[in-house]
Amino acid sequence: MIVRRSLWLCLCVGVLLTIFSVTVVADDVIVLKSGRTIIGKILKRTDQSLEVEMVVGKSRAKITISTDEIERIEKGENPDNEFRKRWSSLDPKDLEGHNTLLQWCVGQGLKIQATQVRQRIQKIELALLKDKFPDLWCRPCGATGKINCLGCQGKGVEVSPCQRCAGQGTVGCRACSRKKEGSLDCRRCGGAGTYERFDPSKGRKVKTRCSTCSGKGKIECPTCSGKQKSRCDDCKGEGGKSLPCRDCSGKKALICKPCEASGVKGNPEKKPLPKEEVKKGSDAEKSEEAPPKKKPVIKKNPFG
Repeated sequence: MIVRRSLWLCLCVGVLLTIFSVTVVADDVIVLKSGRTIIGKILKRTDQSLEVEMVVGKSRAKITISTDEIERIEKGENPDNEFRKRWSSLDPKDLEGHNTLLQWCVGQGLKIQATQVRQRIQKIELALLKDKFPDLWCRPCGATGKINCLGCQGKGVEVSPCQRCAGQGTVGCRACSRKKEGSLDCRRCGGAGTYERFDPSKGRKVKTRCSTCSGKGKIECPTCSGKQKSRCDDCKGEGGKSLPCRDCSGKKALICKPCEASGVKGNPEKKPLPKEEVKKGSDAEKSEEAPPKKKPVIKKNPFG
């Protein structure tokens, strides 16, 4: 019973901590008669004054305001709750409304919610484009204007194989690679499975089953856990060195040529191509590099 009560108590405490860690207390808005607005959390309220905690930069400060100076107090709302209300009230096809909500999220510092809105905006724009050009939208790229890079399979990186492990990420275990099934002789019994010990009741040595290896005479390799392979130290088990893909410059995708990145065959709206970054090491980049400056030659005065 005591164990059950303690477990139940721990569970309740964990739930309460989760609730309080997720819940964000919204600030109150205090409008003064002078027209000034104070945003903060009301800590203490009396008939004569209010004690308010304000955030100033990275620090917090407490101020006391007389009730005679206050015109009204507006209860602030949790930004996350406000986002949920706006999100649920939006039409899934309302592009303008989603753009407005995105600007609001950015202003409120809601990064996760802003990402959620951006993803829906992309879907809305894609659906509108397909509705506008039902027969011309580009099928190879799905009207997105981009296709996955075949050079890196959409990963954005190329792996240069490690010379030591040939790109496998593992090498043969030095301790047991030449042993059968990745096992080693038991050190306690020397691989026999039994060892001799003196029995005082019999007055002589007797054979005893080894408890370390359970009488098998073999133990699992502690270095590789019997796998006969260990992690390659040169590449840290990654199989090689990851470099940005030369075809897509690490962007994971390439411009769709049939639609010229417009999502519609023939690009009827004449959308300009996105600017591509100049690949590192190309002739254009080398030509733009300025020649190295030479150090000035200072001639010494031979006469001192």
